[in-house]
Formats: sequence, C-alpha cells, structure tokens
Amino acid sequence: MKATFLLLIPALAAATLTSCDSAEEKARKKALEAQADQLEKQADATRKVGEAAAETREKEGKANAAATKNSTEKKADQLEDAADATRQQK
Repeated sequence: MKATFLLLIPALAAATLTSCDSAEEKARKKALEAQADQLEKQADATRKVGEAAAETREKEGKANAAATKNSTEKKADQLEDAADATRQQK
C-alpha cells in the first residue's frame, strides 16, 4: 500500500505541473485566440462583401438584360416598320 502511494505521488505531481500554464503561456494562448477571433471576423466581413457584390452584379445583369431586350425590341420594331413602308411602295 505504501509502495502504491509512493508511486502515485510522482504521477500526480507530473500531471499537476503539466496542466498548469505559466502566465506567459496563458498570455500567448490568449493572444492566439484573439488573433483567431479577428481572422474569423475578417472572414465574415469578406463573405458579406462578396455576397453583396454578387447580388449587385446579379441585379445589374438583370437590368442590363432588360435594357438590351428593350433596345433590340425597339430596333426590330423599326426594321418591321421599314419593311412595311417598303411593301407599301409597291
């Protein structure tokens, strides 16, 4: 029993010493966590900017498509009017 107890003391001491971080280690871990948090915030902001840009381009694309369609429709109407005028000259 005494031998088992003597064997446990060094194991407990080793576990206790390895689980305690020094003040420097705690500060290092805290700084790393803050840096990781900042990177995650930047990632979120980048994602939001990208999504907003994609939505804007999509809206612009729809507006451009509608303008193109209107422009070509107007040109087609003019050509049909010209064709009708040509036929009436017979």
